[in-house]
Amino acid sequence: MATRKRRKKKIKFNNLLILFVLLSSCFLIYHILLLGNIETQIRYIIIGFIILVNIIFFLVKQNKNKNIATIMMILFIIINIVGSYSINKVYKLVDSINKSKIIYSSSLIALKENEVEDVKDIKKAKIGLIDDTMSIDNYVIAKEIIDNEKLDKNNEIVSYNDILVMINDLYDKKIDYMFISSNYDIMFQETEGYEDISDKVKVITDKEKTIKKGSNSFSLKKGNDIKPFSILLMGVDSEKDGLKRNSYANGDSLILMTFNPDTLNITMMSIPRDSYLPISCRDNKKNKLTHAGWFGTDCMIETIENAFDVDINYYVKINFKGVVSLVDTLGGVTVDVPKRLCTDNSSRQGEICIDKGIQTLDGEGALVLARNRYDLSRGDIDRGYNQQLLIKALINKFTEVRSVDKILDLLETISNNLDTSLTTDEILSFYNIFKDVLESRKYQKTEDFLNIIQLKVKGDGKMIYFDNLKQRLWTYQLDKDSIKEASDEMKTNLGLKEPNIIKDFEFKP
Repeated sequence: MATRKRRKKKIKFNNLLILFVLLSSCFLIYHILLLGNIETQIRYIIIGFIILVNIIFFLVKQNKNKNIATIMMILFIIINIVGSYSINKVYKLVDSINKSKIIYSSSLIALKENEVEDVKDIKKAKIGLIDDTMSIDNYVIAKEIIDNEKLDKNNEIVSYNDILVMINDLYDKKIDYMFISSNYDIMFQETEGYEDISDKVKVITDKEKTIKKGSNSFSLKKGNDIKPFSILLMGVDSEKDGLKRNSYANGDSLILMTFNPDTLNITMMSIPRDSYLPISCRDNKKNKLTHAGWFGTDCMIETIENAFDVDINYYVKINFKGVVSLVDTLGGVTVDVPKRLCTDNSSRQGEICIDKGIQTLDGEGALVLARNRYDLSRGDIDRGYNQQLLIKALINKFTEVRSVDKILDLLETISNNLDTSLTTDEILSFYNIFKDVLESRKYQKTEDFLNIIQLKVKGDGKMIYFDNLKQRLWTYQLDKDSIKEASDEMKTNLGLKEPNIIKDFEFKP
């Protein structure tokens, strides 16, 4: 009787073990399939092997001597769990690069001398509100606060179509309060006359709202192949590490890139933040390009698309402070620094200097190269060129990474400090291109194996009087011929335009 009970318990244990093998195997196969087009053949071989092992374990279960099989099943379950965990960790890091949901925030501000501290005490006041109904920070959330607090009943809501005019009226006490993105201190930190806005105003109330990002209509893949595409790199100069909240692009760094996966050609064009262009979301009225960023990423992208006649398929927004972490994780980058540069550190304290010449920069040194413009003869124009040098150095350094631990560290750093419109599946698709790049590197020099073409947009500086601000501001007038040359070069790399052949050669035997 006791022997029969032990046999029944053993049968139940083995049945339970087989169930765990099956479940853990299904879990691992699910995660393997998440990897898209990465090593498709190898992945299907692994999946086939997993299925075969499950069949073998099931057949062995029918035999009398199952002790070795039991041990093997336990080991196989452990392998499945560890494999699933590892793949899941990598996938989650990649998935978090695209911030599917963004936290927006709007603030009701007043001059610091204003005695009111609570929104409920606001009576018979004038409250400024931007008229851009598409702006989540500046309008949508602001309207919710107005409705919730019933601010439109005992106060006058004054509509504006220009944020700087609204701020001026607040300074001049023509209005008592105004709604603005809670990111206003970063938005205006490099805008002439408004750098000290955080010292002049106080927040009466604010509100956050989490919004799901819209989908992208562009399809990166054609079958299993990747099509040529364009991408706008936007640098967000923030004192905080991380990029989980919305941060309107001030245009501190704007680099339009195109990539052709067939030729491995990359074009990079820095666009000066002070470029005087028609702003798409403001009735195409001309203004500094950096001001387009106050109305959101879409406004910035559409303005650049209209100016250069090139569709921007994706964007990448990176936190400047995150650059420090990224470079340090890579172990530094080698750059030929054009001249000695100094600026404050990533926390805007102290001073960091880098010397002229070829050297390996750590994160703080790399940030000096990317951010400094006051020590350069052409200001933001030369800064854009320096940022391109840094990007080239980063790309070269990425191709040297071989350690799995290093890759995980990089993914964690990138996922925290970068946001993009690329989907997780599209990001994973770059694996095969990365393999081609590594293969190409075996036969070419390090500095030219990626065929990076740096484009420069020519122009002239000009002081323009802005009626709405009652002051003259420095602007950069882009040369029309230079815009067309850059546009043609990008279109050629995207396969939208035939390359210009300077001269045909004919060889006769």
